[in-house]
Amino acid sequence: REQHPTGKQGNKGARLAGRMAGRHGEAGMASSRRALLPFAVISCSYLLFTVTDGALRMIVLLHAYSLNFSAMDVAVMFVLYELAGVFTNLLAGVAGARWGIRATLVTGLLLQLLTYGLLYGWGWQEDLAGETRLFGHTATKQQAIVYITIVQMFGGVAKDLTKLGGKTVTKLVTPDEKNTQLFKIVSLLTGWKNSLKGVGYFLGSWLIGISYGLALGAMMALVLLALPMAYFGLDPQLGVSPSPGRLRLSDVFDRSNPNLNWLSLARLFLFASRDFWFEVPLPFFLRSPPCAAIGRPCADDSDCGSGTACDAEAGACANLNPGGGCGGLGWSRTQVGALLALYIIMYGQFQAYTPQLVTGPLRQTPPNKRTEVLWGLVNCLPTLVMAVVAGGRAPAGAP
Repeated sequence: REQHPTGKQGNKGARLAGRMAGRHGEAGMASSRRALLPFAVISCSYLLFTVTDGALRMIVLLHAYSLNFSAMDVAVMFVLYELAGVFTNLLAGVAGARWGIRATLVTGLLLQLLTYGLLYGWGWQEDLAGETRLFGHTATKQQAIVYITIVQMFGGVAKDLTKLGGKTVTKLVTPDEKNTQLFKIVSLLTGWKNSLKGVGYFLGSWLIGISYGLALGAMMALVLLALPMAYFGLDPQLGVSPSPGRLRLSDVFDRSNPNLNWLSLARLFLFASRDFWFEVPLPFFLRSPPCAAIGRPCADDSDCGSGTACDAEAGACANLNPGGGCGGLGWSRTQVGALLALYIIMYGQFQAYTPQLVTGPLRQTPPNKRTEVLWGLVNCLPTLVMAVVAGGRAPAGAP
């Protein structure tokens, strides 16, 4: 009896097609795993670094407060930190395209280690007279300000070199046609980054209350934890441009898309407006004692509130940091760090779920210029509310 040849061949063809489909499926899964590995490695390294970045701000600020530095002194200490971030953002893209994301990420982590290591040179012996030390020698406030400002510059460069990897890898693992998915991934990563920065704020303020050296050492341990992952877990060629020799600094400014440059400029003012009140004035306000608590009769420190100490010679409560002023809430270091951490964690979580909570229902995913203008105006409200509250708290005749 004769079998129909097409039936046998058809079965063979079906089996062959099935095997090919299975191989393609396995290859696709392997390819997805290879694509997600750098995302996982960079995200873990980036998020660990973020904890140390948040802690760095609180450690420097609260330690400076304990050594009688004024709010303006501390603001100067952060100038190069912020400026270094601006210029690093401009140069990091070119550096990443030439040498790869692994090189920029590892360099950023090493610079963060250097920053924390150099902070050990800033003496941690608190003194009510405001004495500060650099490498064991008594130093003036001006010398300390210059030193810490330069040290903070390394921290600013480290932050933006590390951020380059965290933000770039999302684009590398997301297909070009899935811009909405890319926006959601970036929002999620950025949100968790800000939440972990809040954790860093709390850890920094809590640990420095125990020991300045302990706070620095703990943060260095987190950076050391991230370094092996970044170095051994990433391909040196990840992110390298096919023609790195043709890259120029002018390529950073995309002349074909002016909207990108305008958005970058707007972000500069957005973050400046937040840092203007959040980075230094708010912690000093929370830490400084109420004016009524200064000059109160006392026998010892237990008779004085937080932010003040008993001056045995005068028999009255004195401000622990005269340069920090008065009129604040007199909170402890841990309380200040906890409030700032809570704010940043909530800020980060809202940012992570913005596509689901805001831009999705408004059908603005990815967001457009109308969304930017709307929420830019809404962002003015917190500062306006704080100005009204501060004006209401000001004593009569105060400026």
